[in-house]
Amino acid sequence: MTHDYTESSPVVQTTHGKVRGTLLKGIYEDPFYAFDGIPYAVPPLGTLRFKEPHDLKPWHGIRDCSKPSDKCLQVSSYTKLVEGSEDCLYLNVSAKTLVGEPMPVMVYIHGGAFKGGDSSRHAWGPDYLMKEDIVYISIGHRLGPLGFLSFADPSLEVPGNAGLKDIILALQWIKANAANFNGDPDRITIFGHSSGSMIVQLLLASPRSEGLFHKAILLAGVSMEVNRMPQVEFRLAKHLGYEGENIDSQVLDFLLKADPQLLVSADFFTPLEKAQGHIMPFRPSVECYGTPNAVLLAEPIDLQRTSWSNRIPIILGANSGEGLTTINFLQMNPSWLKAFQQNPERVLPWTLRCRCDPGQRRQLGQALIHHFCQVHGHELTLDHTNALVDLYNHAFVHAIDRLIQSRLTYSQAATYLYRFDFDSPDFNFYRIRFMGKEQRGVTHVDELGYIFVLPATFKLDKSRPEYTAICRMVDMFVQFAATSDPNGPLTKPLVEWKPVIRFGKRLALNISEELKCVPQPEMPKLKFFDRLYEMAGVPLF
Repeated sequence: MTHDYTESSPVVQTTHGKVRGTLLKGIYEDPFYAFDGIPYAVPPLGTLRFKEPHDLKPWHGIRDCSKPSDKCLQVSSYTKLVEGSEDCLYLNVSAKTLVGEPMPVMVYIHGGAFKGGDSSRHAWGPDYLMKEDIVYISIGHRLGPLGFLSFADPSLEVPGNAGLKDIILALQWIKANAANFNGDPDRITIFGHSSGSMIVQLLLASPRSEGLFHKAILLAGVSMEVNRMPQVEFRLAKHLGYEGENIDSQVLDFLLKADPQLLVSADFFTPLEKAQGHIMPFRPSVECYGTPNAVLLAEPIDLQRTSWSNRIPIILGANSGEGLTTINFLQMNPSWLKAFQQNPERVLPWTLRCRCDPGQRRQLGQALIHHFCQVHGHELTLDHTNALVDLYNHAFVHAIDRLIQSRLTYSQAATYLYRFDFDSPDFNFYRIRFMGKEQRGVTHVDELGYIFVLPATFKLDKSRPEYTAICRMVDMFVQFAATSDPNGPLTKPLVEWKPVIRFGKRLALNISEELKCVPQPEMPKLKFFDRLYEMAGVPLF
């Protein structure tokens, strides 16, 4: 379809005022319109720090939205410096065209362990998606303590999950404004990666998000429990010099006055906690008391059984080498091996670690190491690295399996399972960045190079299989966003991707140089994880 691109800086009327965008060209010269840094909430500054977001008053005149705004304040994973701003409640809209047939809307929630990441096209350029007729929107939201701190005292009005409430307010804005950007407000797909995928899962579970989207794609991030650590607010304050008691109102008062740069860079985990693998002090939580905007009043596992989202289709999956990050840690820091030898419980999924006593944790951790490595924990050597990678791979897939089991039991809608397995020598940017070119495999984040233009992306020759893989990924996701069925014109002749079924073989779409539906290769060893949950008395779904 040809579109008219005569307007180089279009103006669009939104519910809150006019915005001016810009005409851009993607990496393959495909034109599209971009409106970056549209505010959707009052800046959460001063006394609004940690509070739920407030709707914006309309503005007068035309707001320039030709450049991305700052990411949320965070410690950069690249530079290790504090970057971004507390004023970060903005979203970015890219539209293939502003006239004609209303297009499906795809809304992206970035990853970054709930404490980092960037929603802008600097980090995740939508160029490949903009070959298709869609509206792509990404949401900036609060991270780390700014987004996920919580206090049990209701008078303080910080029940937690401010970062999730940011996203819900943004989704309300998107629903109200989709049509202004030629989007279809009745075909909104949310998708996220890693912690962003976990956020998508929490929105699927939460009654608060009903009707705000119509399908979802979860890329490599699922957890049926939130597993939040206790007292992190008090520990953060103490780390920054607070000398009082653990009284909510006094701790909050201290943190409201704290330097925001120090807030987000505070590292208060003990060496033992680090050895146990703790990296996310602030994350979504079950809110201690109900409010009109509460997102999670129970664990996702409980909410999911009766959730409205059991009526909508989802795609979910992960990469074939998610566990490879383990190698990275072992190579960078051989003392990690000692951490496994001394703390066998560190191989357990977080849910089991949080819900077992120390003796049972140790026992289950030993059993898991023995099952995968065929030795006792204290006998582990670097020769067992591949077995540990396999263990972590399976743990990752098992988390996804629990959500699939829940969907197969309680849902009436399709659940499509994929396994991304494209092992490129030069286009799997995260593996190359963290492990060098010698290491092969498909690690965490590698799939995003086939959906977005990353800072490391280069223009592929169209004859390369990586280019074909990008076209197929985009085709399936856009097809799903448009029709709820991911089998599009490009892939349907090659393979029919069917939803998972309750009985019979568990099939996944394996995405490599070729597309193939295969029996899920991890399936046989997942039963061992089921047994560990049973021994711990923790329900699977």
